[in-house]
Amino acid sequence: MQDVTPQNERSIRRIPVPAGRYRTHEQQEDERPHRRSRRRGRFMLLALGAVAVFGVLGLLLAVLFAGATVKAHPRTQVVVVPPTLEAQRNAPVGTLSFEVLSLSRSATTTAPMGGTELVSRQASGVITVSNSYSTASQRLIANTRFEAPDGKIYRIRDSITVPGMSAGKAGTVSATVYADSPGPDYNRPQASVFTIPGFKGDPRYSKFSARSDGPISGGFTGTEPVVAAQDLANARKELATNLEAALRSQATSQQPDGFVVLPGTITVRYGDLVQGQSGNRASLSQTAHATAVMIRAGDLAAAIASRTVEDYRGEAVLLAGEMSVSLATTSGPQDERLTLILGGSPSVVWQFDPNALKQALVGKEKGAFQQIVESFAPAIQRADASIRPFWTSTFPTNPDKIKVIIKEEEK
Repeated sequence: MQDVTPQNERSIRRIPVPAGRYRTHEQQEDERPHRRSRRRGRFMLLALGAVAVFGVLGLLLAVLFAGATVKAHPRTQVVVVPPTLEAQRNAPVGTLSFEVLSLSRSATTTAPMGGTELVSRQASGVITVSNSYSTASQRLIANTRFEAPDGKIYRIRDSITVPGMSAGKAGTVSATVYADSPGPDYNRPQASVFTIPGFKGDPRYSKFSARSDGPISGGFTGTEPVVAAQDLANARKELATNLEAALRSQATSQQPDGFVVLPGTITVRYGDLVQGQSGNRASLSQTAHATAVMIRAGDLAAAIASRTVEDYRGEAVLLAGEMSVSLATTSGPQDERLTLILGGSPSVVWQFDPNALKQALVGKEKGAFQQIVESFAPAIQRADASIRPFWTSTFPTNPDKIKVIIKEEEK
């Protein structure tokens, strides 16, 4: 028996254990806090990254979708219009002023020929009379003479008023003239310039003139085919209906911005029916001249508001709703003063500038909204605002991002 272990034999207790493969319980307990610390660090980094991403997204949304909508309700009051209003041509500030719109229109139709007759007809046409003399208007009575360069005389059958100069420009008015004698010698195929013989020896002679807007025609003496009485009456009625409708439409379409043509003040006058021949049918032509009274819409509304709204102080207003307007029988567009007959219950609507409201709101806190709106009183009765995105409490710094919607109060 040997007491010594052989050199080539190894005890299990003597086998070396690789470093790190096995840790003691105490070593494991020491490493757990370090692992928890590393996990917390990674979580914090992820959380900060998410906050940054959402922050950038929120900023992009705020920039791309930023905006505000304002619903403004203007002050509105229903009134009963006064029965009459007085208006004055080219009146001073503070007085209701009116202007006259003059229009001319021609139309042609045909009718069958039914016989012949001896006729003696004067030439006629439309001229434009100009006043370069003064700012005062000039009334020309019926039968006022107009002389052509060749000495032929033409007359107006109705009195007219030529407006005075305005802003350095001559006042003008249109009128129909008729040859002093019948016959073709008074026909003028080309535009002509006329003087007023009644002003000879007066400074007005060189400052008043007239010019034909087109040919002066229709002068004839002799036998010509004619249209049967009933056919002629039908053609005359058709022409008058078409001309009046066209002139009323033209008056509305040609009214200057800010003006309103008062429907009940449109007056239409018809020239003579001019007859020509085309084969076995007659060509019937007629010219109509219309005048209409125009008033600035704001001036009319202000005049009515001053008579019907107790606390009205001259603010900018307009009218909405139905209202009738006509001329008193004692008034005509040629007069310097008119009496308007009114009827109805329109609404007086106070006006404000939406762009001015936008500028007042630019970059302001939402808490200042009501105070800003109150600065537009009495034009704005109440208003509401919404700002996008919902978490924003400041109006955009770009006025184009602010939308103003005007909503009249429902009655």
